[in-house]
Amino acid sequence: MSSVSYIRVKVKYIPQIFRSVTKTEEEELVIEEDSTLANLLMKISCIHKGLSNWLITDNGKLNENILVIVNKRVEWDFSKRLKDGDEVILTIPFDGG
Repeated sequence: MSSVSYIRVKVKYIPQIFRSVTKTEEEELVIEEDSTLANLLMKISCIHKGLSNWLITDNGKLNENILVIVNKRVEWDFSKRLKDGDEVILTIPFDGG
């Protein structure tokens, strides 16, 4: 019998619109050890239904217009495996002018 191991990941929500849905600036989520960034984003969209429109496109794919930062580095590869203690920031790109 194999046992499942878990890791803890800190998730921060930057724009106010995300915080209004999650009711928090940050939270710690427990996920399975071999989880990818995509797994985490899907879990977040299930926990916070109001973020689904931001995180998931109409055809069920992850929204590439969301800006995801893992351990202070922008991450475009949603297949990246997460490690215990990783910090993930969800935000949207801002355009100045």
